[in-house]
Amino acid sequence: MSRNVLIQNKNSINLFDVKEEVNIILCPTLYSVRFFDIPIESNSELKLVIPNFFEDFFDIEGYSFYHIKLEKYKYMCFAYKQDEILEILDKINLELKYIKKIYFLQNEINFENNIIYNYKEIKYICSDNIIVPMPKNININSNCTEINTEEFSLSKYNIFLNKSSKYIDNTTAYILSFIFIMFSLFNFYKINANGTEVSIYEQKINSLKQKYNVPSSMIQTKSIINEYKDIENSYIEFLNAFEYILKYRESSNTLLKSIEYKNNRIILNMNNKNKVNIERHIQKKYKILNSRAFNDNLLIEIKI
Repeated sequence: MSRNVLIQNKNSINLFDVKEEVNIILCPTLYSVRFFDIPIESNSELKLVIPNFFEDFFDIEGYSFYHIKLEKYKYMCFAYKQDEILEILDKINLELKYIKKIYFLQNEINFENNIIYNYKEIKYICSDNIIVPMPKNININSNCTEINTEEFSLSKYNIFLNKSSKYIDNTTAYILSFIFIMFSLFNFYKINANGTEVSIYEQKINSLKQKYNVPSSMIQTKSIINEYKDIENSYIEFLNAFEYILKYRESSNTLLKSIEYKNNRIILNMNNKNKVNIERHIQKKYKILNSRAFNDNLLIEIKI
Protein backbone atom coordinates (compact mmCIF):
# COMPACT_ATOMS: atom_id res chain seq x y z
CA MET A 1 0.00 0.00 0.00
CA SER A 2 1.39 3.42 -0.98
CA ARG A 3 2.18 6.02 1.65
CA ASN A 4 0.30 9.32 1.70
CA VAL A 5 2.61 12.32 2.06
CA LEU A 6 1.58 15.94 2.60
CA ILE A 7 3.73 18.49 0.78
CA GLN A 8 3.33 21.89 2.44
CA ASN A 9 6.00 24.22 1.00
CA LYS A 10 9.59 24.50 -0.18
CA ASN A 11 10.78 23.81 3.36
CA SER A 12 9.07 20.42 3.60
CA ILE A 13 11.28 17.93 5.45
CA ASN A 14 13.06 15.36 3.32
CA LEU A 15 11.28 12.09 4.09
CA PHE A 16 12.19 10.28 0.92
CA ASP A 17 15.52 8.59 1.55
CA VAL A 18 13.68 5.27 1.31
CA LYS A 19 12.71 4.67 -2.30
CA GLU A 20 9.05 3.73 -2.27
CA GLU A 21 5.88 4.65 -4.13
CA VAL A 22 3.92 7.48 -2.51
CA ASN A 23 0.76 9.51 -3.02
CA ILE A 24 1.41 13.24 -2.87
CA ILE A 25 -1.20 15.50 -1.24
CA LEU A 26 -0.75 19.20 -1.96
CA CYS A 27 -1.47 21.73 0.78
CA PRO A 28 -3.27 25.08 0.17
CA THR A 29 0.04 26.95 -0.10
CA LEU A 30 0.57 25.20 -3.44
CA TYR A 31 -2.80 25.92 -5.06
CA SER A 32 -5.76 28.27 -5.10
CA VAL A 33 -9.31 26.92 -4.88
CA ARG A 34 -12.65 28.59 -5.67
CA PHE A 35 -16.25 27.45 -6.01
CA PHE A 36 -17.95 28.65 -9.20
CA ASP A 37 -21.44 28.35 -10.67
CA ILE A 38 -20.88 27.83 -14.39
CA PRO A 39 -23.82 26.95 -16.70
CA ILE A 40 -21.69 24.58 -18.79
CA GLU A 41 -21.44 20.77 -18.69
CA SER A 42 -18.89 20.00 -21.41
CA ASN A 43 -15.43 19.30 -19.92
CA SER A 44 -13.60 20.67 -22.94
CA GLU A 45 -15.52 23.94 -22.78
CA LEU A 46 -15.10 24.16 -18.99
CA LYS A 47 -11.31 23.93 -19.37
CA LEU A 48 -11.44 27.03 -21.57
CA VAL A 49 -13.83 29.02 -19.39
CA ILE A 50 -12.43 28.35 -15.87
CA PRO A 51 -9.21 30.40 -16.32
CA ASN A 52 -11.39 33.45 -17.07
CA PHE A 53 -13.00 33.16 -13.62
CA PHE A 54 -9.62 33.06 -11.85
CA GLU A 55 -8.46 36.15 -13.78
CA ASP A 56 -10.54 38.31 -11.43
CA PHE A 57 -8.42 37.19 -8.46
CA PHE A 58 -4.84 37.05 -9.76
CA ASP A 59 -2.62 36.94 -12.84
CA ILE A 60 -3.13 33.43 -14.27
CA GLU A 61 0.06 33.31 -16.33
CA GLY A 62 1.96 30.07 -15.65
CA TYR A 63 -1.00 28.36 -13.94
CA SER A 64 -2.68 25.06 -14.75
CA PHE A 65 -6.29 24.36 -13.84
CA TYR A 66 -8.39 21.44 -12.63
CA HIS A 67 -12.08 21.15 -11.78
CA ILE A 68 -14.35 18.76 -9.89
CA LYS A 69 -18.08 18.68 -10.54
CA LEU A 70 -20.04 18.97 -7.26
CA GLU A 71 -23.50 19.15 -8.78
CA LYS A 72 -25.10 20.42 -11.98
CA TYR A 73 -23.42 23.71 -12.95
CA LYS A 74 -21.50 23.89 -9.63
CA TYR A 75 -17.74 23.19 -9.65
CA MET A 76 -14.80 23.21 -7.27
CA CYS A 77 -11.91 24.65 -9.30
CA PHE A 78 -8.16 24.60 -8.62
CA ALA A 79 -5.31 26.71 -9.99
CA TYR A 80 -1.71 25.58 -9.47
CA LYS A 81 1.78 26.05 -10.89
CA GLN A 82 3.36 22.83 -12.18
CA ASP A 83 6.85 24.34 -12.17
CA GLU A 84 6.56 25.30 -8.51
CA ILE A 85 5.48 21.79 -7.51
CA LEU A 86 8.25 20.19 -9.59
CA GLU A 87 10.78 22.52 -7.96
CA ILE A 88 9.67 21.42 -4.49
CA LEU A 89 9.78 17.73 -5.42
CA ASP A 90 13.29 18.22 -6.76
CA LYS A 91 14.38 20.02 -3.59
CA ILE A 92 13.18 17.19 -1.34
CA ASN A 93 14.80 14.61 -3.66
CA LEU A 94 11.57 12.87 -4.59
CA GLU A 95 11.79 11.44 -8.10
CA LEU A 96 8.67 11.43 -10.25
CA LYS A 97 8.93 7.70 -10.85
CA TYR A 98 8.10 7.13 -7.17
CA ILE A 99 4.96 9.28 -7.29
CA LYS A 100 1.81 7.28 -7.78
CA LYS A 101 -0.76 10.10 -7.84
CA ILE A 102 -1.08 13.76 -6.78
CA TYR A 103 -4.11 15.08 -4.90
CA PHE A 104 -5.42 18.33 -3.41
CA LEU A 105 -5.88 18.43 0.38
CA GLN A 106 -9.09 20.45 -0.08
CA ASN A 107 -10.81 17.43 -1.65
CA GLU A 108 -9.28 14.61 0.40
CA ILE A 109 -10.38 15.37 3.95
CA ASN A 110 -13.72 16.43 5.43
CA PHE A 111 -12.88 19.63 7.26
CA GLU A 112 -15.34 21.41 9.54
CA ASN A 113 -15.62 25.18 9.42
CA ASN A 114 -13.72 27.10 12.14
CA ILE A 115 -11.95 23.97 13.46
CA ILE A 116 -8.13 24.24 13.68
CA TYR A 117 -6.08 21.36 12.24
CA ASN A 118 -2.39 20.63 12.68
CA TYR A 119 0.19 18.81 10.57
CA LYS A 120 3.86 18.94 11.56
CA GLU A 121 3.42 22.24 13.46
CA ILE A 122 1.62 23.98 10.60
CA LYS A 123 -1.95 24.97 11.40
CA TYR A 124 -4.89 25.02 9.01
CA ILE A 125 -8.45 26.27 9.35
CA CYS A 126 -11.53 25.82 7.18
CA SER A 127 -13.28 29.12 6.45
CA ASP A 128 -16.34 29.27 4.16
CA ASN A 129 -15.59 25.66 3.14
CA ILE A 130 -12.09 26.56 1.91
CA ILE A 131 -9.00 25.23 3.73
CA VAL A 132 -6.34 27.88 4.38
CA PRO A 133 -3.05 27.87 6.33
CA MET A 134 -2.88 30.01 9.47
CA PRO A 135 -0.09 32.58 10.04
CA LYS A 136 2.70 31.20 12.22
CA ASN A 137 2.73 34.22 14.55
CA ILE A 138 -0.83 33.64 15.79
CA ASN A 139 -1.03 32.15 19.29
CA ILE A 140 -3.60 29.36 19.48
CA ASN A 141 -4.91 28.37 22.89
CA SER A 142 -7.54 25.88 21.77
CA ASN A 143 -6.86 22.23 21.00
CA CYS A 144 -6.02 21.28 17.43
CA THR A 145 -7.17 18.26 15.46
CA GLU A 146 -4.20 16.32 14.10
CA ILE A 147 -4.15 15.39 10.42
CA ASN A 148 -3.29 11.72 9.92
CA THR A 149 -2.48 11.14 6.26
CA GLU A 150 -2.61 7.35 6.62
CA GLU A 151 -6.32 7.59 7.43
CA PHE A 152 -7.09 9.32 4.13
CA SER A 153 -9.44 7.50 1.79
CA LEU A 154 -8.21 9.08 -1.42
CA SER A 155 -10.67 10.08 -4.12
CA LYS A 156 -10.53 9.49 -7.86
CA TYR A 157 -9.63 13.14 -8.51
CA ASN A 158 -5.91 13.72 -9.06
CA ILE A 159 -3.57 15.64 -11.34
CA PHE A 160 -0.66 14.67 -13.56
CA LEU A 161 2.50 16.73 -13.79
CA ASN A 162 3.47 17.39 -17.38
CA LYS A 163 6.99 15.96 -17.41
CA SER A 164 8.59 12.94 -19.10
CA SER A 165 6.87 9.78 -17.92
CA LYS A 166 8.75 7.29 -15.75
CA TYR A 167 7.75 4.51 -18.16
CA ILE A 168 9.35 5.96 -21.33
CA ASP A 169 12.90 5.03 -22.29
CA ASN A 170 15.04 6.90 -24.87
CA THR A 171 14.07 4.72 -27.86
CA THR A 172 10.38 5.03 -27.11
CA ALA A 173 10.79 8.76 -26.61
CA TYR A 174 12.32 9.16 -30.11
CA ILE A 175 9.47 7.16 -31.68
CA LEU A 176 6.84 9.20 -29.85
CA SER A 177 8.60 12.42 -30.88
CA PHE A 178 8.43 11.38 -34.55
CA ILE A 179 4.74 10.50 -34.20
CA PHE A 180 4.12 13.84 -32.49
CA ILE A 181 5.82 15.75 -35.33
CA MET A 182 3.76 13.94 -37.96
CA PHE A 183 0.60 14.55 -35.99
CA SER A 184 1.50 18.25 -35.65
CA LEU A 185 1.99 18.57 -39.41
CA PHE A 186 -1.37 16.94 -40.01
CA ASN A 187 -3.03 19.35 -37.58
CA PHE A 188 -1.29 22.30 -39.21
CA TYR A 189 -2.92 21.60 -42.57
CA LYS A 190 -6.21 20.75 -40.91
CA ILE A 191 -6.25 24.04 -39.02
CA ASN A 192 -5.42 26.03 -42.12
CA ALA A 193 -8.31 24.39 -43.93
CA ASN A 194 -10.94 24.67 -41.21
CA GLY A 195 -9.84 27.64 -39.08
CA THR A 196 -8.14 27.51 -35.69
CA GLU A 197 -9.69 25.65 -32.80
CA VAL A 198 -9.00 28.65 -30.60
CA SER A 199 -11.35 30.90 -32.55
CA ILE A 200 -13.99 28.16 -32.60
CA TYR A 201 -13.81 27.75 -28.83
CA GLU A 202 -13.92 31.50 -28.31
CA GLN A 203 -17.09 31.64 -30.38
CA LYS A 204 -18.57 28.82 -28.29
CA ILE A 205 -17.68 30.61 -25.08
CA ASN A 206 -19.26 33.87 -26.25
CA SER A 207 -22.30 31.97 -27.50
CA LEU A 208 -22.71 30.22 -24.14
CA LYS A 209 -22.33 33.50 -22.26
CA GLN A 210 -25.01 35.12 -24.42
CA LYS A 211 -27.28 32.09 -24.16
CA TYR A 212 -27.19 32.00 -20.36
CA ASN A 213 -26.78 35.79 -19.90
CA VAL A 214 -23.45 35.26 -18.14
CA PRO A 215 -21.39 38.48 -17.63
CA SER A 216 -17.96 38.46 -19.23
CA SER A 217 -16.23 38.60 -15.82
CA MET A 218 -16.90 38.20 -12.10
CA ILE A 219 -16.24 41.93 -11.63
CA GLN A 220 -19.19 42.72 -13.92
CA THR A 221 -21.32 40.20 -12.02
CA LYS A 222 -20.54 41.89 -8.69
CA SER A 223 -21.23 45.31 -10.21
CA ILE A 224 -24.68 44.18 -11.39
CA ILE A 225 -25.49 42.69 -7.97
CA ASN A 226 -24.43 45.91 -6.20
CA GLU A 227 -26.53 47.98 -8.60
CA TYR A 228 -29.63 45.92 -7.79
CA LYS A 229 -28.88 46.19 -4.07
CA ASP A 230 -28.78 50.00 -4.37
CA ILE A 231 -32.13 49.99 -6.16
CA GLU A 232 -33.60 47.68 -3.53
CA ASN A 233 -32.33 49.89 -0.67
CA SER A 234 -33.77 53.06 -2.25
CA TYR A 235 -37.21 51.44 -2.52
CA ILE A 236 -37.03 50.27 1.08
CA GLU A 237 -36.24 53.86 2.15
CA PHE A 238 -39.21 55.11 0.11
CA LEU A 239 -41.58 52.55 1.67
CA ASN A 240 -40.41 53.48 5.18
CA ALA A 241 -40.97 57.19 4.47
CA PHE A 242 -44.36 56.50 2.91
CA GLU A 243 -45.40 54.49 5.96
CA TYR A 244 -44.27 57.33 8.26
CA ILE A 245 -46.32 59.88 6.32
CA LEU A 246 -49.41 57.64 6.23
CA LYS A 247 -49.35 57.26 10.02
CA TYR A 248 -49.60 61.05 10.38
CA ARG A 249 -52.34 61.24 7.74
CA GLU A 250 -54.39 58.64 9.60
CA SER A 251 -53.91 60.23 13.03
CA SER A 252 -54.62 63.80 11.84
CA ASN A 253 -57.23 62.96 9.21
CA THR A 254 -55.26 65.03 6.66
CA LEU A 255 -56.00 64.44 2.99
CA LEU A 256 -53.01 63.14 0.95
CA LYS A 257 -53.81 64.11 -2.63
CA SER A 258 -50.72 62.69 -4.37
CA ILE A 259 -47.20 61.40 -3.75
CA GLU A 260 -44.27 61.28 -6.19
CA TYR A 261 -40.86 59.59 -5.76
CA LYS A 262 -37.86 60.69 -7.82
CA ASN A 263 -34.07 60.69 -7.28
CA ASN A 264 -34.31 59.86 -3.56
CA ARG A 265 -36.84 62.64 -3.06
CA ILE A 266 -40.55 62.51 -2.22
CA ILE A 267 -42.96 65.24 -3.32
CA LEU A 268 -46.21 65.34 -1.32
CA ASN A 269 -49.41 67.17 -2.21
CA MET A 270 -51.48 67.37 0.96
CA ASN A 271 -54.49 69.30 2.15
CA ASN A 272 -53.27 72.54 3.72
CA LYS A 273 -55.19 71.90 6.90
CA ASN A 274 -52.38 72.46 9.37
CA LYS A 275 -49.07 73.35 7.65
CA VAL A 276 -47.08 73.78 10.89
CA ASN A 277 -48.04 70.41 12.40
CA ILE A 278 -47.39 68.56 9.11
CA GLU A 279 -43.91 70.05 8.70
CA ARG A 280 -43.06 69.46 12.40
CA HIS A 281 -43.97 65.76 12.06
CA ILE A 282 -41.92 65.27 8.86
CA GLN A 283 -38.86 67.11 10.22
CA LYS A 284 -38.60 64.67 13.11
CA LYS A 285 -37.22 62.08 10.69
CA TYR A 286 -36.59 63.68 7.27
CA LYS A 287 -35.18 66.89 5.82
CA ILE A 288 -37.66 69.20 4.06
CA LEU A 289 -36.08 70.67 0.92
CA ASN A 290 -39.01 72.85 -0.10
CA SER A 291 -42.47 73.67 1.19
CA ARG A 292 -45.10 75.97 -0.29
CA ALA A 293 -48.85 76.42 0.13
CA PHE A 294 -51.40 77.69 -2.34
CA ASN A 295 -55.16 77.62 -1.99
CA ASP A 296 -55.90 74.46 -0.01
CA ASN A 297 -52.80 72.61 -1.30
CA LEU A 298 -49.51 72.10 0.51
CA LEU A 299 -46.55 70.90 -1.60
CA ILE A 300 -43.65 69.47 0.41
CA GLU A 301 -40.42 68.11 -1.05
CA ILE A 302 -38.56 65.65 1.23
CA LYS A 303 -35.06 64.14 0.97
CA ILE A 304 -34.73 60.49 2.08
